Amino acid sequence: MKKTLYLAIIALFGLISCSQEKLNPVPSNAVSDTQIFSSVSSAQTALNGGIKWIGYYLTNTLGTIMSEVMGEDALMTNGNYGIDTYNWNLYSYTYSQVAESDPWWFGYSNYIWTYDYKGVDAANNIIAYCTDLPDESGKEDLLGQAYALRGFMLLRLARMFAPAYSINPEAPGIILRTTPADAAVEHQGRASLKETYAQALKDLDYGRQHCSTSNRDYFTPKSCALFMARAYLEMGDYTNARTYAEQAASNTFDGSNLMSQGEYQAGFKDPNGEWLMYYTFNATTSNYYASIPSFYYLATACYSADENGKADINDTEYLDGPDEADYFEDPLYGYSTVRWTKRFRDSFEDGDCRKLFPFYFFAEDGWFTSKFSHRSLVGDADFPLARIAEAYLIKAECEAQTGGNASSVLNALQIARGATPTDGSLENIYYERRKELYGEGFRLHDIKRLHQALDRTQDPEHWASVKTLPADSPRFMLPIPEVEMLYNKALTSADQNEYWRK
Repeated sequence: MKKTLYLAIIALFGLISCSQEKLNPVPSNAVSDTQIFSSVSSAQTALNGGIKWIGYYLTNTLGTIMSEVMGEDALMTNGNYGIDTYNWNLYSYTYSQVAESDPWWFGYSNYIWTYDYKGVDAANNIIAYCTDLPDESGKEDLLGQAYALRGFMLLRLARMFAPAYSINPEAPGIILRTTPADAAVEHQGRASLKETYAQALKDLDYGRQHCSTSNRDYFTPKSCALFMARAYLEMGDYTNARTYAEQAASNTFDGSNLMSQGEYQAGFKDPNGEWLMYYTFNATTSNYYASIPSFYYLATACYSADENGKADINDTEYLDGPDEADYFEDPLYGYSTVRWTKRFRDSFEDGDCRKLFPFYFFAEDGWFTSKFSHRSLVGDADFPLARIAEAYLIKAECEAQTGGNASSVLNALQIARGATPTDGSLENIYYERRKELYGEGFRLHDIKRLHQALDRTQDPEHWASVKTLPADSPRFMLPIPEVEMLYNKALTSADQNEYWRK
């Protein structure tokens, strides 16, 4: 099912709280609510527009890679060793994000906040206008998708703009907007984390019970269950986290429902049976060059890598990009700029299918990863949003926390990947999460929920001035954008996240 977004509909889902100008009524040339929400089939167009915001490059690419490069395993090239760096994600790596929108390359929070709330508003419109439609084929799934979309977006926003739930459930979370954008309801304060997670879980549970499509580029009951397990794990509710992880994996933890080693090593570009939900990057849904895979790995081959992995930058074959972007013939123009430390690369055994670090150009610049591949063009790929492997890791962690048999679950995953089984200690489970989920946007959020400190001092490749941060550092959150602080009259300076208060 193609997610075709009609540009005329975008006006329906304007930024919820950006400026007085953006609070104006829908333009006269936009499609009216009456037309869009007159039937389930027409409302499907609005859903497609809402789903688009899940993978939109100004939130998904920035937010996913942000979580990796703000940790200790990944880094950004600094431009001094063969490949120019690029502003995208550079200021996440250096912990230099700002609340301001100018200059744009420092103000990531403005994009992530804006477009995730567009997804929230798309869901709110569907829920508000379609609930009273006559019962007809597809209505139940449509509403299930809308609720699941809202819950997914609220949870994603909370992970980036709020502290860890386990620090204090009563701490400020995000703004819970559950009705269509309207000037009368724009001025709203931050809900607590407890309220935020409760709303997200309620929405995802509705989706779990009412989504019926088998298309995994939409929400399904199993993907909703995994997102719920993820939220409950962050809350420290191991009973519910285990329950929903088991639902996501069909209560099968023997390795039979995991992708094969060959599928893993082929690069994540096409969905397989392990993927519970994915987003497709293609000409219809995204900018190729700004998709997640384009920042990880552009090369199709490197012919000069020696036995240690060192390659000649002039002897590498690169993927083509779109016709109008011939600069993809050479990575010196700024993409393919995320690297991985040698220590992290060496933590994988040679037989582990996840050891996908084909070469490096300069030791000071880190290793490329080929975990995320491409089809015919750079950035043309599917990207997983939910995988059964995560359910294994959640189940193992819950068993370890409650005195269950964590080893059997963890070992099934390790054996499937070609790794040597370990005991089921929490330490081993936490590190297995890093090895299994790297590049998929988990590392910073694990640092937060596990109350870990940031320590980059073991890796000489790290050039950012921020080498260490204490556990529960306020810098692990993004700032609330200045436009929200300025125009939302329910907020005061005290509502800004601690590090950016003025």
